[in-house]
Amino acid sequence: MVKQTKYNLIPKTLVLEYPHTNIETSHQIKFVVNGKSTSLYLRGIIYHGDNHFTSRIISRKGQIWYHDGMLTKETCIEDGTLQDMSNEELKECQGKDLVLAVYSQI
Repeated sequence: MVKQTKYNLIPKTLVLEYPHTNIETSHQIKFVVNGKSTSLYLRGIIYHGDNHFTSRIISRKGQIWYHDGMLTKETCIEDGTLQDMSNEELKECQGKDLVLAVYSQI
């Protein structure tokens, strides 16, 4: 699915909602303004299931960290790398489904 959206300014952060969809999560979103390309990179994913949210945080180098405030408290657990994770593996985490993807310039 491709959806074209126009912005007056390139956002520094963009959050996309994936409500009950089968959309592939892009690792990068490109904006082209006046011939200049700027990218936002996947930096986080929020999952939901069993009335509970969890997340994966993605570093600049593609390192993935899992967080569940109820189970891991303030600790994030290393969960692989973005390059090695398939789209199917990104869509589900610990039995919960992807509901939000967070993109950032940094």
